[in-house]
Amino acid sequence: MDFVERGFRRFCKRNGADAAKKIWSGFLRLMDHPFELTEQERNSAETDSPTNRLFLVGEYDAAASIPIGATLTHLERENELLPAAFFKIFVHNLWKWMRVYDYSDALEHAEMWMEDPDEDSEADSVYPKVAQNIPSCLQKYSKIGERKARRFLQQIEPSLRSPVSRQLVRHVLEMDTHGRGREHAWAGRLAEEIPAIGDFINDAESCGPGCLISWYEDDEISACFDEEMRDLGANGPLEPPIVLLIQLGKPVAELDAEIKRVFDHGAAMLRSLAAATRIVEIIRELYDEHLRQHRLKSGLQ
Repeated sequence: MDFVERGFRRFCKRNGADAAKKIWSGFLRLMDHPFELTEQERNSAETDSPTNRLFLVGEYDAAASIPIGATLTHLERENELLPAAFFKIFVHNLWKWMRVYDYSDALEHAEMWMEDPDEDSEADSVYPKVAQNIPSCLQKYSKIGERKARRFLQQIEPSLRSPVSRQLVRHVLEMDTHGRGREHAWAGRLAEEIPAIGDFINDAESCGPGCLISWYEDDEISACFDEEMRDLGANGPLEPPIVLLIQLGKPVAELDAEIKRVFDHGAAMLRSLAAATRIVEIIRELYDEHLRQHRLKSGLQ
C-alpha cells in the first residue's frame, strides 16, 4: 500500500496538486469505500470478503473566497461582453469539480425567505439586495451560452489592452481546455450500481461548496452563504462532491481502460484547478487594489 500511496502522490503532484492547494482546501483520495466509515462500520467491513472496488473521491473542507466584483469592473473596461463571457466559462468549469455558491444560490435563498417576510426586519433585510445588486454587465448578457462565450474569449484575447485581462482570459481558456467534455462525477450517479451509495446519500446532506463567488466581502451573497452554511452537516454527513468508481476483477484490458478513465478525470480536475488558482490569485489582487483605492480594510485571509 505504501507503493500505491507514493505513486498516487506523484500522480497528484505531476498534475498540479501543489498549485491547486494554494486556493482549494480539500482532498483527493483513493479509497476502498466512497465515504468515510465509522470504526464500527470499518470493523464490520473487514470481516467481509476483500473489496472488488476502488473509488477516487474528491472532497472540500472549506469554500475558497472569490470576491469577483472588482474583476468584472476591470474586464468591462475592455469590452462590455467580456465580464459575462469570462464569468460563464469560469463558473461552468468549476461546476465540473465542485459545488459552486454564487449569486444564483443566494437568489434562491433570498426568494425563499422573502415569501413570508417579517415586517419588523424587512427594511433592513439583505434579501432584496441580492437581486438588486447583480452587476449590469452580467444581467445584460445573462443568456450567453457556453459555446458563444468560449468563442468570444478566443477571438478577443489577442486584442486585449490590459496584461491582467489577457492573463485572466488565457487562464480561463486553459481551464476550459482541461475540463472540455468532462461532467461532474456526482456520487448519485453510482447509486443504482452500488445501493450502499444511494442509502448513504438518502441519509446525507448535500455536499459543501468548494468556493464562494461573491461581488465583495461581506456582501449580500456572503450573508446568504453564511446563513445556509451555519447548519450544514448538523443533521448528517455531507455527500462527497466527486466519486469515481474503479471496478476491479475485470479482464486486464478492461481494467486498464477503467483505471485510465478515472485517472484521466482526476488529472483534468487537478490541472483545471491549478489554472483556476492563478485566476483566483489575480481576482484577489484586483480586489485588494479596489480596497486600497476606497480605503477599505480586507477581511480576506
